Amino acid sequence: MTMLVISLILYLWSLSCAAESVGHGSKQRCAYTRGTWCTNYAMQAPVVWRPAPRGNLECLGGCNNVGRCNYDTGKCDCPAGWTGLGCKTPFKRPCSNRQRDPFERRTEPYSHIGPDKRDLDLGELNIHFLYGRCGGVCDDDTAICYCDGPMGRIPAPPDAPPGTPPLQVGRPLITLHHAPKTTWNGSQAFGEVPYDNVYGPHGYCNVTDPIWTPGCGMDGWGGRTCDEPVEAFCPGACSGHGRCYLGWCTCDEGYYGHDCARRRAGLPLLPSTIPHTRWLREVVGSEPPAAMEPPPQPERKRPLIYVYDLEPLYQSKILQYRVSPTWCVHRLHNWPANTTTWTDMWVYAVDTLLHESLLISEHRTFDPEEADFFYVPHYASCLPFPIGVWADAPWFPEPGGPRVKQMVNMVRDTLQWIDTTYPYWRRRGGRDHIWLFTHDEGACWAPTAINASIWLTHWGRTELNHTSNTAFLADKYDSDFAGPLQPEGFVRYIRDHPCFNPAKDLVIPAFKAPGHYQASPLQGNAPRKRDLLFFFRGDVGKNRLPNYSRGVRQLIYKMAKEGDWARKYRFYIGDGQDVPGDYSEMLSRAIFCLVAPGDGWSARMEDAVLHGCIPVIIADGVEAVFESILDIDAFALRLPQDVVPRLLDVLQAVPEKTIRSKQAHLGRLWQRYRWASLPKLAQELRESQERNLARLDAEGQGGAARGRRRLLTIYSGSRVGLAGDEGDAEVEEGPEGHRHLLLPRPHRADPAQDDAFATIIQWLYNRIPHTR
Repeated sequence: MTMLVISLILYLWSLSCAAESVGHGSKQRCAYTRGTWCTNYAMQAPVVWRPAPRGNLECLGGCNNVGRCNYDTGKCDCPAGWTGLGCKTPFKRPCSNRQRDPFERRTEPYSHIGPDKRDLDLGELNIHFLYGRCGGVCDDDTAICYCDGPMGRIPAPPDAPPGTPPLQVGRPLITLHHAPKTTWNGSQAFGEVPYDNVYGPHGYCNVTDPIWTPGCGMDGWGGRTCDEPVEAFCPGACSGHGRCYLGWCTCDEGYYGHDCARRRAGLPLLPSTIPHTRWLREVVGSEPPAAMEPPPQPERKRPLIYVYDLEPLYQSKILQYRVSPTWCVHRLHNWPANTTTWTDMWVYAVDTLLHESLLISEHRTFDPEEADFFYVPHYASCLPFPIGVWADAPWFPEPGGPRVKQMVNMVRDTLQWIDTTYPYWRRRGGRDHIWLFTHDEGACWAPTAINASIWLTHWGRTELNHTSNTAFLADKYDSDFAGPLQPEGFVRYIRDHPCFNPAKDLVIPAFKAPGHYQASPLQGNAPRKRDLLFFFRGDVGKNRLPNYSRGVRQLIYKMAKEGDWARKYRFYIGDGQDVPGDYSEMLSRAIFCLVAPGDGWSARMEDAVLHGCIPVIIADGVEAVFESILDIDAFALRLPQDVVPRLLDVLQAVPEKTIRSKQAHLGRLWQRYRWASLPKLAQELRESQERNLARLDAEGQGGAARGRRRLLTIYSGSRVGLAGDEGDAEVEEGPEGHRHLLLPRPHRADPAQDDAFATIIQWLYNRIPHTR
């Protein structure tokens, strides 16, 4: 009996110690967050991880041998070229030289190809400058052009069954920039390349080793002549149970869903090929844990998120129509070894990054009845470009008006599809649904019908009564257009809501690839002298309308240029001609970095934070990234726009002690602004950090190494961010009496811990009660 009591006491003591340990750890990780969202997530009781349900509803006619069956709904998902019940209705997207006028009331898209898929008249000018105009053989499912000739495309015979692949794929010949500018007899053609380069005796479309190549513009192909197969991009890599082609997963027998993650009820689960495919294993790790039977662990934390397999027109068909590998995605594979490239040059990359992160997350559930949230993975930001200027389809519902009209109506169509396919939108009035808006002006143009939902956005504009401030007039969301199919216009559908509501929405970081902040001292590099008072390099409105950036960038640039501030005060602002040098290195040398609007949101907050530069936020009525959930004032400087004329005086007056304190706080919060949610992202950051720190250890000399050894202890302990910590920063005397601050070292935590994705997940957990 005595031993039982002792054992019980020891057991209770161990539980108490564990709780204290978790509490201490969460206190450190949740430092300088607003509210209790972070600690609530860390201290939650996990829930039982139940095996995923599997559907067993048969689809019509085997989806015509072109689509894939969703066994949950019994409906077919149709790829580019097909639509309708059972994927039996062709939906052509032919190469064309013009687009419909909405008042024509034309229902079929314009085509400029004949039955042989070749252009009808190469000499007719491309008056509408459509990129989909073809100087070879057109794939009229996608409006993608391929070579004619020996190295060209050979379509399947006209009488071949649906889904029959071409007899020869052919080399891509994309856009007028690759098409010949004359015909074989020297007559003018619509393209831009000498005829012999394309179709001459040693031309690209005629011989194995041509005299000229256009560069590979097709996802899934590589090599000098773009006919070497490489891995194409599909979110979640088809879970290792399917084959990816231009963003579309063709699933193995019995598997279904956009990422082929699930198998029909009654069929045994098969091993995923991802663990045996090095380049996919590096990126996504394994098949989605939500699909594993039994689950990979007995319990997991909330939130549990159901990711819709949308009608493909709103997601995977957009990827099929996009053509160029880098557009609309956050990553791609390169020839010859399928190495991964991160494409943060595409500013809306979080569309696919967040989608893929959720697909492989342990927070994903296939059971909508247990879901806390429903994620809607629409790719509307890809629609204006490249989709909208490529061919004469698709339209939502018709051409004409600003580009935003298409996005508005696509999202409205997406909502209608959800509401007619599933019962979950109406169950809580959409409050538990999550929509992402990455385009320039965020969710300003979001349909009012989804106003109750959670919006993730890059643009935190808060006014209820707002007008579009973009200087790119094709994107003005308040420039209405009434056409025959929408005579009431589209603006009526987007009124009476702010662009961002901090009570329910969240401003999230844009994607910055590891190479974007490769010189940052926070990534383990030696601390650099903070010898630049101020830094901004980018568009300063030289060739823009006056309302660009609300005039902020232009005014600061004008004052700095006229006052010779670069020479006098080391105050740098301008474009690449004004401010040359390595971008990451200069951010790492600056004390203050400008965060001001562009056409809408700008990713300069991320640039500043990831380099340990104090953000100077000048955006009246706009919340910065994570401002509603982090203590922004601890590491940033927010100024009203009317202070801009006195900006230099204000920055020079900031006490050195305040600067050091803000820099110290940056070292504790910066990881929440970087994306490390995919295994390869985390591994690259981990290797970079370890490599940099090892180099510093090997050097073992100078103030940088001493500062690193001293401050690593501070950053992993409880003193971080206190007012006294700024005394631990290295300070060196500079020329003319300037004092250059050396930023303290970061802690050694795993880069994947508390990154941008984890921060979003933690915040969502706290939102669960508000959706009920």
